[in-house]
Amino acid sequence: MAGRQSFRIHRAMVSIGAHPILEEADLIVSLAIAALAASSSLPPLSTRVLPACGTSQVSITFDGENGHFSGMSHAGTLMVVRNIGVDACRVPALPELRFEDAAHRALSIVRQVPKGMHPGPVILPLGIAPGAEATAELRWVSGDVYDGHHCVITATAIVQIGTDTYKQAFSGQFCSAANTPATFTQTWLKTDAHL
Repeated sequence: MAGRQSFRIHRAMVSIGAHPILEEADLIVSLAIAALAASSSLPPLSTRVLPACGTSQVSITFDGENGHFSGMSHAGTLMVVRNIGVDACRVPALPELRFEDAAHRALSIVRQVPKGMHPGPVILPLGIAPGAEATAELRWVSGDVYDGHHCVITATAIVQIGTDTYKQAFSGQFCSAANTPATFTQTWLKTDAHL
């Protein structure tokens, strides 16, 4: 193999005592193992030192992005979580969502669990800098395409972030087969720049 050099340890080298190259290699390996152990046992800095976002620090909006998510019998939106506070804080990467109709009754709409994720991965919280935002895509079947014509119309989205509950106007039609709850998919929140 051209350009590749190897270093072979011979019995004569070991018998004459420690070799400076071997001592340096041992040190490098020890440092690498220590760094790997430290990085794998601790969560990222943003989740270790940031406080949870409080009610006064977060605004939540939904943005259809001019129909970007609309298609053949499908709809969707972008959930935008903005840190309106003066300090960085953290939010769950997968906030819980519920929906109500115009009479404030809970609707049978559930987040679809991706295949192979039972009970699911451990998802670390996400740090959001002051003035920054995190976004998640929501998608669902909006067309009355199932037998049984089972569709529900939402008026409010309820977003649970930690112990705080946020209610936001949310108009959408969710459809499913008869006698089954409507479902939606939700991506994890992500920011453009991580803390």
